Amino acid sequence: MDIIKIVDERMAHNTYLVIEGEGVILIDAGAHVSKIEEHLKMYSPKPRLEAIMITHAHFDHVMELDNIIAKYGCQAYIFKDGKPMLYNIDQNMSIMSPNPFKIKTKKDVRIFHDGDVFRFGDIEISCYNTPGHSQDSSCFVIGDNMFTGDTIFKVEHGRTDLYSGDRNQLRISLERILNDLSAGCELFLPGHGANFDKDELDYNLKRILGEE
Repeated sequence: MDIIKIVDERMAHNTYLVIEGEGVILIDAGAHVSKIEEHLKMYSPKPRLEAIMITHAHFDHVMELDNIIAKYGCQAYIFKDGKPMLYNIDQNMSIMSPNPFKIKTKKDVRIFHDGDVFRFGDIEISCYNTPGHSQDSSCFVIGDNMFTGDTIFKVEHGRTDLYSGDRNQLRISLERILNDLSAGCELFLPGHGANFDKDELDYNLKRILGEE
């Protein structure tokens, strides 16, 4: 499996390309199409993309969603509570961005529920709702990799002072990640900043939860 991190300079957010055999998916949609295309062409002269998995609806993670779907004709998946937020510029915080925008694509956006598992080619992805940063915040597990969105970073957890953020829910989500969801995972890939390993996750979650 190859995982390619694409960091967008506008909001320093991470978008990930995951490629394994015939499976090609994107985690979040914050990177320019040109950057995605550049990396995909290294694997195939005819780049394709099967799906976009959205960790949450905040604008920095979906700002290129329309363009990516238009380019590749793929479908996007978001936790059920996030779909209404996706189209509301106050709820997805686009109103706070330098260039507020509205997501237009609707027919190609599907929902998932906590615990759903999808297969795209050779990629199997398990989806878990981890609310707190936002109601729709989710983590994805592919093999021994967990994509944590803005739920947990290398050192700190995500903020809870934005729309639908909830500190108590976040604590429950962090406990679930520590005690359940992270089992078998070795690498953690957040929505912002550097990746981290299981020892770092355990250490920091125990520290964070001990301070709460």
